Amino acid sequence: MIQSLLNSEELLRAVKGSKIEKSPAECFFTDVQTDSRNIAEKGQKNGPCMFVPLVGENQDGHKYIPSVLDGKKNVGVILLNESEYNSKPEFYNELAENNPTVFFVKVLNTLHALQNAAEAYAQKKCADMIKISITGSSGKTTTKEMMVAVCKSYYGEESVAYTKGNFNSETGLPLSVFQIRGDEKVCILEMGMNRVNEIGEISKVFKSKYGIITNIGTAHIGILGSQENIAREKRKSFDYIPQDGAVFVNASDPFADFCTENVIGKIIKFGKAVPASECGVQFLEDKGLFGTDFLVDGIKVNLALSGEYNYLNALSVIACAKEIGIPAQKIKEGLESMRAIPGRMEICKLALKSGKTIIGLKDCYNANLDSMQKVLEFCRGLKNIGKKIFILADMKELGNESLESHKKIGKLVKEIKPDYAFFVGEEMKAAYEICNGKNIVYYETNSEEYFKKISEKIISVAEENDLVLLKGSHSMHLENIIPLLSREGV
Repeated sequence: MIQSLLNSEELLRAVKGSKIEKSPAECFFTDVQTDSRNIAEKGQKNGPCMFVPLVGENQDGHKYIPSVLDGKKNVGVILLNESEYNSKPEFYNELAENNPTVFFVKVLNTLHALQNAAEAYAQKKCADMIKISITGSSGKTTTKEMMVAVCKSYYGEESVAYTKGNFNSETGLPLSVFQIRGDEKVCILEMGMNRVNEIGEISKVFKSKYGIITNIGTAHIGILGSQENIAREKRKSFDYIPQDGAVFVNASDPFADFCTENVIGKIIKFGKAVPASECGVQFLEDKGLFGTDFLVDGIKVNLALSGEYNYLNALSVIACAKEIGIPAQKIKEGLESMRAIPGRMEICKLALKSGKTIIGLKDCYNANLDSMQKVLEFCRGLKNIGKKIFILADMKELGNESLESHKKIGKLVKEIKPDYAFFVGEEMKAAYEICNGKNIVYYETNSEEYFKKISEKIISVAEENDLVLLKGSHSMHLENIIPLLSREGV
C-alpha cells in the first residue's frame, strides 16, 4: 500500500504550519514540486503531489495555485504563506472548500517549510543510511558522480540514492531528499550555494555523516567577497557530521585546517601530498587525454577523466570509500566506469566540415578562475597533439574580482602561447588586451555572427589531431560553436 511521504501530524509539526479550516482533506502526497509545470496529471504513475509555491525577486509561485487545481493535475497538498492567505482569506477558503481532496497548509515561509519538511522526511527515511555530502568551489558534480559510481559498484544500482542533475540548492536539495525511497543503503547529495548560509540551511536538512569539500576556490567570490568567506560557507556542510562520522579535505588546500576547525568527527586529508602509506594510493602516470593511472591498495586503476584536478577528485572519493568500507577492487570498478559529464572536461573527436578530424575539449558548463586556470594548465602539458586552439569566454559571478581574474587568464594564455586564441565577451576583453598578438582575436559578444567567424577560421586552419578548447561560463553558450564546426553537426 502506497503511503504519504509525511502524514498530517508529521507535516504540520515539521513546517510549523496550520491547516486552513475550510480544508476537509487529509494529508497525502507521494511527490513534491515547486514548479507547477512538473506536477503530473491525474492517472499518471506519480501519486498526489505537494505543491510548494516559492516567492522570488521576480516571481511569486502563489499565482499558480488556481492553475494546479484545474482538475487535471494530481495535487494532494498545497503550502502557502500566511501573508498570502491573510491578503485574501475568502479566496483561499473557497478554493479549499471546492477542492475537498487537497490539504491546504498555511506556513510562515514556503521555502523554509519545504526545507523543514525535507528534514523531517530525511530523519524518517534515512536514519540507517550512509549519508554523504559533497561540496566545493569546483569539481563537486564530478566528485559526486564518482562517489555514486563507486557505491553502485559495491552496494548495487538500486541501493544508492543521489542528486540528479544540478538539484543541489536551497530548493534542489530538499527536492532530492524527497526522491529517496528509504530502502537504499547510501545517499550522496551535492551541495551548492548562491548566497550566504545556503549550505548551512541544506546541511540542516540532510545532516550527513560523511562530508567532502573538494577545494576552496573563487567561485561565487562576487557574492561572498573573499576566499575566507567562501570557506566559511563551505565548512557549514560539516556542521552536522557526528562523532562517528568523518570529513575529507584536500591536504594542500590553504583552507583545509580552517574548514575542519569545529569538526567533532574524524578528519581525513586527501591529495598528492598524502603518502601512499597513509592513503593506500600510489600515483603512476598522468596519461594526458587518456586520464591517470594509479594504484589503490596495490590494484591498478585507470581514471579515464583527464586532468590532475579529476585525479584529486578521485582521491577524495577513494578516501571516503575506504572509510565506509568499500574494498579496492570495487573502487576500481566504479572509477573505471566513469566518463565525462557533458560539458565538463568532455573530450571528443570532431569531424570538421573541412574533412579534418580534431580533438574537442568541451568544458563550458561553468567557469571561474580556478577551473579556467586548471584546464589551461592541463592543455599546456598535453603532448603528441597538433596545434592548440583556445576559445575562452567570460567567467561570470566574480563581482569585484572579475577584472583581476580575467587579467590573470590573459597572463596565463600569454605564457602558454597557444597557436590560436579567441576571447569572447565583455569581461574577456581584459584577458585579450594582455596577450594581444598574432592569431589572438577578440569578440565582444557571443553572437551567432561571431561564433560563425570563429568556426570558419578554425575550419580553415585546423589540421588532423589539433586541439580545440572551449571554456567559459554556461551563459556564454560556447557549446553552440560545435555544430558550426562539425561536419555532422554534433
